[in-house]
Amino acid sequence: VLFRSTITLIKNFQVFMGISICLLAMLKLMDIEAFGLSYKKYDLITSRFKNWIYIYPFCELLIGLCFLLSAPPSSIILIALILGIFGMASVFKAVYLDKLKLNCACVGGYTKIPLGIISFIENLLMAIMSVLILIK
Repeated sequence: VLFRSTITLIKNFQVFMGISICLLAMLKLMDIEAFGLSYKKYDLITSRFKNWIYIYPFCELLIGLCFLLSAPPSSIILIALILGIFGMASVFKAVYLDKLKLNCACVGGYTKIPLGIISFIENLLMAIMSVLILIK
């Protein structure tokens, strides 16, 4: 019973994460330029690959859609895990090491939400969900 309950809970969380990630990706895609202006100030991948700001929202949308599948492709889930880890590292470095006062790009480019724990948790949850899918 406990095992079945745990699987059901993970599945429901997976659907919730899929919908949430898709919504966040669509907010970024509504004005990808504004998203990019905020995102490039702290993202570690964008610091090396400038065009990543145009690719990331589509990757995020693909990840969200795959989370909605009952058996998402392992390759996409591995990418979600990697992006979640890089996202956590980016936020941690910007906020806690570099002490930057930036706005979060997670819901698009024009928000006044400070970069910090919410963005870190968003990336943490994507990484945790990826691990749960990979091990089940």
